Amino acid sequence: MPKLPAPTKMSDHTSIPSIAGDGHDETPSQSLWRRYLEIKQFDQRRNDFIEELLSRYESVNEAFRQECEDHEREREFNRRCQRKLKELDSRMHRYEGDLDLESYVMILIDGDGLIFHDNLLLEGAIGGQRAAGLLEQYVYDYIRSDFPDIPPSVKISARVYANVKGLSETCRRASITSNTLLIPEFVIGFSQGKFLMDFVDVGSGKDRADQKVVEQLKLNLRNRHCRQILLGGSHDNGYTRILGEIVNYEQAVQKITLIEGVPFAREYGSLPFRVRKFGELFRPQKINLFEPGLPTPFPPPGLGLYQNQLQSPGTPTSIVSPATDNLMSPASVASPTSATGTGWANVAAKAARLPAPPNPTPTVRDSSGIPRNRKGQRIDPPTGNPGIDEVTRVKRLKMCNVHFLRNECPYSKACTHVHDYKPTKAEIETLKLVARSQPCIHGTGCNDPKCIYGHRCPHPKAGKGGNLPKNCHFFDDCKFPVEMHNMDLNVVQFQVIRN
Repeated sequence: MPKLPAPTKMSDHTSIPSIAGDGHDETPSQSLWRRYLEIKQFDQRRNDFIEELLSRYESVNEAFRQECEDHEREREFNRRCQRKLKELDSRMHRYEGDLDLESYVMILIDGDGLIFHDNLLLEGAIGGQRAAGLLEQYVYDYIRSDFPDIPPSVKISARVYANVKGLSETCRRASITSNTLLIPEFVIGFSQGKFLMDFVDVGSGKDRADQKVVEQLKLNLRNRHCRQILLGGSHDNGYTRILGEIVNYEQAVQKITLIEGVPFAREYGSLPFRVRKFGELFRPQKINLFEPGLPTPFPPPGLGLYQNQLQSPGTPTSIVSPATDNLMSPASVASPTSATGTGWANVAAKAARLPAPPNPTPTVRDSSGIPRNRKGQRIDPPTGNPGIDEVTRVKRLKMCNVHFLRNECPYSKACTHVHDYKPTKAEIETLKLVARSQPCIHGTGCNDPKCIYGHRCPHPKAGKGGNLPKNCHFFDDCKFPVEMHNMDLNVVQFQVIRN
């Protein structure tokens, strides 16, 4: 086989013949060169395209790698979060269980004004135990009916703060009991009745019970285990200051319920708190103090002129009036001795209208006695009209009404109100008006010559509502009973109590 000649290697500098024309008149060499150049151009575009693909691939591959790394980090983060969430859920369930187990309702009572009913106090230690049990039951019923989110296993705790010695003396002077040991026994019985309920003796001194209650209120309000607070202080408008600060916090407002014993002071009217009344547990009125020998408190309205015949038959009573006036018309009556007890509740429940007295001997009209109208109702003498600002100012002085208006005070140095102030004559008149804003528990038949409380509603009339039972601008919310409204103010006789 003949040996072929080696192919000739073209130099890079080999000249390329010019190619002209449309290809019909080109030489074979020019045709080859033309075709070569076309292939070369195609290869160049292909190489550029491949390089572009490789560059894009590298960019996409780097972005993908970063995404994979980010995804891996997120996946690991999600795993950690899921593990943490499971741990938190488990801890939350344990916490909720502990919260339910440790949940409690706190009852805070100012025992100097929110006082348990007489029938409980008179039972001593047994009454204290009964009071603790009733209080717990009432609160349990209230919580279960009004707060379904509070677990049924919630604990009921109570703190009652009072000056026990002062309360005992008050009950003795008000003739609720002659045995001053019954009240301390009641206190002990209350504390022993339930393990989470305490009756604390704060001793004598100004606002000691108030301060205890307020500090306990602040403490329990911030405690997440405390689900509800029942505050008993309706007798004292001083609590409206702290409550007025709380009204700006909705969650705190929902956490407080006010217990009503004696009617709320007017300052409570604008507060948005819930109100609960345990009528069979607490007294609906304050205890008024009277010296020994004065009529026993709480006679029913209408016993009036002759209530002292039930309590102190030996005390003479004379009625001074014009000869033409008769005090009462004769009426049948049950015997006063038919009452089985000497307490005010038994007298009020069983006493009937007393018969008319024998016609009194006509004498000179004695204006130093107790003024009464034709029905025998006591009529308070008029006072000045100092204006609301002056009344508010005198109230803020915290003067002791009993000390300045009766010249006596059963608490003496232990009294929580001011004794050493020197009021002007005008301030004394305003103080009389302040004292008469509280209805007398004896009603219109009060026999106490030195009584400082109101025997008729002092509030302005309702105008067009004159036919209403309570014709004053407070209507049914007025603390004065119906019989102290629409009274005949014409004085026709004076009752003189002679000791």
